Amino acid sequence: MPPVANMPNVSTDTGHMLPEHSRAARKSGAGAWIGIVIIVILLGFGALYFWGAYLNKKNSVDQLPFIPGDSSTS
Repeated sequence: MPPVANMPNVSTDTGHMLPEHSRAARKSGAGAWIGIVIIVILLGFGALYFWGAYLNKKNSVDQLPFIPGDSSTS
């Protein structure tokens, strides 16, 4: 079959489309590790918050609230 005159030459090599640093950055997972560390830190702060709330609730059940008297009218 003879080549068509109106068809441009099409190259199938796509290795040149991405720069070298983009191909290397895709292989490293530094962003994923940073995200995991941030999530673990936030979960730790949340656990400490709820643990502190539990301890405060546990200690306040046994005590009556302090209501100061009006000492200025004596």
